[in-house]
Amino acid sequence: MGNLASKAVFLFLVAAISFSCISLLPKGEGLDGISFPKSFSAVAPPMINLNVVLGIIAVASALVGASLILIYRKYIKIVVAVVLIVIVAVSAIGVIWYSEASINFWFVSPYTTVPGDNALTLNCENSGHLPGTFDLVLSFANARFSSKTSPPFQSIDNQTVKFTFTLQPGEKLNRQVWFNIDSTISDFYAYLSFQQNDDNFLVKSVSNGVNSVSYQKDVVDENFTMRTFYPPP
Repeated sequence: MGNLASKAVFLFLVAAISFSCISLLPKGEGLDGISFPKSFSAVAPPMINLNVVLGIIAVASALVGASLILIYRKYIKIVVAVVLIVIVAVSAIGVIWYSEASINFWFVSPYTTVPGDNALTLNCENSGHLPGTFDLVLSFANARFSSKTSPPFQSIDNQTVKFTFTLQPGEKLNRQVWFNIDSTISDFYAYLSFQQNDDNFLVKSVSNGVNSVSYQKDVVDENFTMRTFYPPP
């Protein structure tokens, strides 16, 4: 029994050390953070680093497992079974999140725009270890999507359009998107969001660049100047 208990504690410690090592890997090589869904708010969404979470879980499990083994020696088989189940579950989560596609997305828009047709560029890259298919949804407020944009795309309405991308590991892509601004408005907004694609769920997303921007009309020349990277409240 004592030997079995020692093996259980050893397995927990191995899991703890393994996930701790993964959490120290550079960005793009370990498990990237999970981002909560973004909303039209001036407050940036919080990030949860899954590396740290798994490391804490593994270390805590090792301590709890060792304590249970010491306290409940007569239930050693049950404790060992629980130990193995926890290790398998945590390891499975770690393997999935480590190996799947990791998509970074952002857009680049001009500092000054004019009434009429303008363009911005969507960018995305896969820093993960598997191919990934996903959707990027570009939404406007007080501006309209322009049909000058090259297909393929799915037009939700005249202010929202969806683009589907498939990226191999390490691949980068960009798309130019045209939109139209009426001369009668005083400001407009653009917001880019990530959506899981029905064909591929093993994809996680991060946004390390600009994914929302607002413009204000200038009093002198009636052009529109970028004011902030945040969407409307």
